[in-house]
Amino acid sequence: MTTARRQTDCPPRGFTLIEMLITLAVGSILLSLAVPAFRTFLQNDRLMTGASALSMALYAARAEAVKEDVSVQICASANGTSCSGANTWETGWIVLSTAPGATPVQVTGAMPAGTTVRAGAVNTITFSSTGLASTAAAFKLCDVRGPTQARFLQLSVTGSVASSLTPGFDLNGVALACP
Repeated sequence: MTTARRQTDCPPRGFTLIEMLITLAVGSILLSLAVPAFRTFLQNDRLMTGASALSMALYAARAEAVKEDVSVQICASANGTSCSGANTWETGWIVLSTAPGATPVQVTGAMPAGTTVRAGAVNTITFSSTGLASTAAAFKLCDVRGPTQARFLQLSVTGSVASSLTPGFDLNGVALACP
């Protein structure tokens, strides 16, 4: 005769209701701490990406002018095909050769909502075939957090671009103001 094993010899499996509630409470606390930090990370990344895109466009305009031996301009553009004539660079910008019938060499779309990109009254910069810029420009990139987190780029007439390593300050350590 064989004896059957009883199922009560196995320990209970799974989580109790108390364990699940404690896990959910700890997860909620951790999430509430992580969301604001992640938002700040995204805002910083957007400004740095915008500053990098503008810097690369300035260098691309200069390189194209030297390579093609023609004047090349970079300007604010809302439509991606022509210069807007405004100094609101946050609508986007284009790199455009002044050769007849030229199409934009590079197009950058609008910045995220709440972001401003200004270079004072400068709305167009032209690079000559020697690589020199028609004007120096100081670009400020700001978002909804204000001037304390703003980014700064300086274009010299020689065509070099320098950026401030400290958010909220220009190259000389002077605090920035946003429009």
